[in-house]
Amino acid sequence: MSFARAALVPSVFALALAAPAHGQLAGPADHVDEAAAVARGLYFTGPFVRDRGAAGVIDQLRDAHLDTAVLDLKDATGRVHHDTAIADLEAQESGMFGDARQLLADLRAAGVRTVARIVCFNDPVLAVNHPERAILDGRERHAGEVWQSWGTSGGWLDPWDPANQELVLALAEEAEALGFDEVQLDYIRFPVDDAREWAVYPDERPGVGRPELLHDLLARMDTRIDIPIGVDVFGIQAFHPGDRSGLGQDLELWTDHVDVFCPMLYLHSMSAWEVGTEDRARRLVERGVRSLRERLGPGPIIRPFLQAFATGADEWSPRFIADQIRGSRRGGADGFLFWNAGAVYGMVQRAMIGPARALSPFPVPEERREARTVGFGG
Repeated sequence: MSFARAALVPSVFALALAAPAHGQLAGPADHVDEAAAVARGLYFTGPFVRDRGAAGVIDQLRDAHLDTAVLDLKDATGRVHHDTAIADLEAQESGMFGDARQLLADLRAAGVRTVARIVCFNDPVLAVNHPERAILDGRERHAGEVWQSWGTSGGWLDPWDPANQELVLALAEEAEALGFDEVQLDYIRFPVDDAREWAVYPDERPGVGRPELLHDLLARMDTRIDIPIGVDVFGIQAFHPGDRSGLGQDLELWTDHVDVFCPMLYLHSMSAWEVGTEDRARRLVERGVRSLRERLGPGPIIRPFLQAFATGADEWSPRFIADQIRGSRRGGADGFLFWNAGAVYGMVQRAMIGPARALSPFPVPEERREARTVGFGG
């Protein structure tokens, strides 16, 4: 996997987007552009892009002194925001990106790195439209019905189904063809909420483990696209090796094909973590990132998703934002991303001109630079 095309171009806010002056990390096979490795950014929804366009994304990033936009190519409601050539998804097109190629060209011209978020198996629309490809309900009174997740309140596609795997691969190829710098796979997992005991997987293959199934999917993706592959993973996965919860996410196994790991380290989602102690947000992020770094080694990029919303925060303030960035840096992350479901980032912007101003970009230790010259990921 090559990171060459991920380099930032000069822009009107180049100083805000500048990476540390260590040069480019290059090796004989794979090489990592350092600006890509230390990327810092925000997540943007389809409706935000529809209403504000490329200019709105650029303004938000400029005001936050960040450089990367995570954009929903396919979101958790099943909507596809670009003009897709995938027949099974055409009915789910929203049109919110308009001319997607022009959108990405405008962002690139302003020096913005673009990451295509692809929601993989959580698809409440396609599961209903094609129940033969869905996880089914195993209860007798619901025989033949599409299983409903209690966590996401909708149906899921069966990860074992080859057609569903091909759908994810085809979306990644479309992301690259459109001009995205990186793909970010979300919900690349099995559901594990309390309704899972009734979940039936029609295409399950005896003798094949869930982590091996998803690893094979990532391996095939690695042969079909040349841009970096990133994955979003539960925050709890940062603390524990292997696949203890049945998600199918064995991060150590995935390192030969995944370039960027994005653990979602939110106090909101891990509300019971060290309740009553001080500085929880910083310590949660720091310990999660450090644990993951110790397990995965210096090669992979670790770029956590941090919390940019008030729910569950001990203190909703610029300090809360800065503490999470500080935790990322101390734990050994390469960069960071912020998540707000409505793409509202005023607090992040306040933090980045206040207590977080001098915290990033993060330095790249020599150990990581050397590891990346010999290749990692796909």
